[in-house]
Parts: sequence; C-alpha cells; structure tokens
Amino acid sequence: MRISRFVLFCFVGFNLMLLPTYHSSAFALEFVHLTMWGERGVSQGQFNQVSGIGIDSEDNVYVSDFAGYTTHMIQKFTPNGTFILGFGTFGNGPQYFTNPSGIAVNSNDTVFIADFGNPTYAVKEFTSNGTFIRSIGSFGLGPGMFISPGGVGVDKENNLYVTDFGENTNVQKFDASGNFMMSIGSPGTGNGQFNNPADVAVDSNGNIFVTDYSNNRVQKFDASGNFLMKFGTFGSGNGQFRYPVDVAIDPSNNVYVSDSGNNRIQVFDNNGNYLTQFGNSGAAHELIESPVGIAINSQGAVYVADGRDADVHVFYPIP
Repeated sequence: MRISRFVLFCFVGFNLMLLPTYHSSAFALEFVHLTMWGERGVSQGQFNQVSGIGIDSEDNVYVSDFAGYTTHMIQKFTPNGTFILGFGTFGNGPQYFTNPSGIAVNSNDTVFIADFGNPTYAVKEFTSNGTFIRSIGSFGLGPGMFISPGGVGVDKENNLYVTDFGENTNVQKFDASGNFMMSIGSPGTGNGQFNNPADVAVDSNGNIFVTDYSNNRVQKFDASGNFLMKFGTFGSGNGQFRYPVDVAIDPSNNVYVSDSGNNRIQVFDNNGNYLTQFGNSGAAHELIESPVGIAINSQGAVYVADGRDADVHVFYPIP
C-alpha cells in the first residue's frame, strides 16, 4: 500500500506523537525513512562507531558507542533524537567500558550493556538515569563466563540473555538478580550450534532468536533452550544474509534482522518466512551503510544504528 498524504505530512514535521497509531495486527510491507541523527565526533549527539541501541518504556533511545573513548560511551535521546544525557566512560573497572556493544532495556527501565572488550565485567547494569548498579559475568570458559560478550536481550520476566562472540560461542541466560540459569549452543555449524552468535531477542511466547553471524542465519529456540528451527543462508537475495548482527521482535512477534553486509534490515514472521526489507533504497541520506543495532519503539518506529556512518536512522511502517 502506498503512503497516504496525511502520513507524509506527519513525516515532514517528524513528530512521533503525530504519527497514526501503529496496529501490530496488520503487518506493513512498506517502511518509510523518517529521519536520522548523529555524526562522527566526540561531542553530545556525536559518535565514533555506534553499535547497540535500546528503547525504554517512555520510548527514549539509548545508543552505545563502540569506540567513543573521549566521551560518554552510552548516550540517551528522546524519540526524535534530542540528547538527554550521557553515561559510561572508558576504563577497566566494573562500571567502565572498553567496547560497549549490545543494549537491552527491561520492563523496569534498567539498561543492560554488553562490553565486548571487557569480559571480566561482561555486562554493565545501569538505571535509566545512568547510575551504575552492578556488572554481571566474568572472564573465562564456563557458566556465567565470557570471552567476547556481544549482544543482550531480555524477556517479559526480566531474565537476561547474553551472547558470547568468543570462544564460548553460546548464549547464556541469567535471572533478574544476575544469577546464571542456563547456556544455549556450542561451536559449529549444526542445528543449535553457532559460529559467532551476535545478538539475541525473546518473543512474547518465550522463544529465543539468535543471529548466527558467521553461519549467516538466525536460529530459534524454545524457552528451555531447545532448538526449533533456523532460517537464512549466505547471499544477497530475499531471506539471505551477509553477516547478520542484531535481532529485534515487534509486538506481533515478527523478527527484524540487521543484515550488515547487505546494508539492509530484513523482516520475517515468527516462523522465519521472509516478509520485506528496507534501508537499502531511497534517497542517499535514507540509506544505511552497515546496520548493526536495531530496536522498535511502542509506536512501531524502527531505530537502526549505522556502524559505518556513525548515526541513527528511524523508519516507520505504513499500515
């Protein structure tokens, strides 16, 4: 369906509160670029290398800067990109970052950030105002330990899921208090195995979706960690991937994947059937060059962190 004149008017003003209500029951096969913000630099609202992105209950947006050594490495914005605050600085202690990557925000607006470069303190936990709470995980091989923590996800019970891009090559689950619960996967190419798991997201039924970066696929597990299915192969066609990074799930349990090597976002239903794609067409300023982090707000707006251009793009579904 083409865009209505009313929707176009709303886009020009870019006020998310003016957009028509997104009805998740009717999936949109078309997404329109709303806006973008950010540029390379070390000041407020600037980034060196954006990586993860997360959204809280008020639709505020948190963006991690993988290599923002001289400024706050996590920045918080309003839904339309106005800077609110920054927190997290470079360092080696529990509250500091080396290379922050994936971000997830739970129902209490607690913010979790995986520190790819500091597995001794693998996941940092902060309040929505940027106050450090604690770190979760430690360095090593085994339960609750990490080599290269990359992606984080939360479920409706506020359990935490963390991928290890490194030698553990698995997804680990922790309860809301930070206690280790279980691990999923092992190194390899078979069902339930990973070759650099990059990110994890959980749908409303407790099913777990993991982007298997170097195997160029997404795998789905049940709430107990049992393998259910996989989708995707290497390539540039519909439903194919070139190094998928992040995964996000909308209220209808559709699955959004940042296909970094193909410079696009692909969308699938909950069973892995291809639905649509966006981010790789339109005007030059609407194109994403290397999508990494992806998150969806309560209005259905899709926020994409572009790792190459150091900015954030916002897309909206057209019902």
